[in-house]
Amino acid sequence: MKNILFFGGGNIAQALISGLLLNGMSNKNIFFVDRNPLNQKKLNNLKVKSLKKSNSDIDIVILSVKPKDAIQAYKEILNNYKNPKIVSLVAGIKSSTYIKLDNKSEFMRAMPNTASKYGQGITALYNSSFKKSNFKKVSSIFSKLGTVIEVDNDSKIDTFTGVIGSGPAYFFQTLKSFEKKLMRLCNQDEKIVREIIANLMKGVGSSIEKDGDLDNLIKAVASKKGTTEAGLKSLKSNNLNQIFEKGLNAAIKRSKEISNEF
Repeated sequence: MKNILFFGGGNIAQALISGLLLNGMSNKNIFFVDRNPLNQKKLNNLKVKSLKKSNSDIDIVILSVKPKDAIQAYKEILNNYKNPKIVSLVAGIKSSTYIKLDNKSEFMRAMPNTASKYGQGITALYNSSFKKSNFKKVSSIFSKLGTVIEVDNDSKIDTFTGVIGSGPAYFFQTLKSFEKKLMRLCNQDEKIVREIIANLMKGVGSSIEKDGDLDNLIKAVASKKGTTEAGLKSLKSNNLNQIFEKGLNAAIKRSKEISNEF
């Protein structure tokens, strides 16, 4: 597949486009449609072009709008392109909702996260009606952005949305506590604090890649009666894991609710 059209140019579209450009895709093969002036400016800065009218050379349309705008945007795509191949990034809305409107076009869902911008993303794919050959081509596109996981039913995309699609924000929120402590230690030097936090997360990622067993990794850091053990005991006594799981479940629940709204 050569030319990609992003129908909607918000944060996730910008992350994907940045990641594709970073990994060798030409900006000549990426187009967008978005009415928001701020999004237009950001995308123009990436040197990708706004598509003013339908183009028969578009191979794939990536639907990347908010759920409330998705159905109308989908109808616009159907009106402007003959039998389009559509990949929806929209949270919550199930494949059947789209396919009821048109069962001739190829359709699938994808749920990436914003780390795709750096080639470190994770994307779940669910194939609704794409031909196998075209699905493989789409999968290879997302593989440029990081890890790709194919799921076998629509509902798993909801779980993926709550756990991975939203995942970076959970870590960012948690790291705010680290940032607060480090800012005091480092005399409010934001640059140094960001470097420390970034290296901390890189080290965590490398440890997981090489070992993988989270319990063993915890034991390797937490010596008996040491500072780490004291901190972990406090977190456990305050039910951190249960609180965190409730947050994940709330996000998954909201993804399912969105589907029922449409």
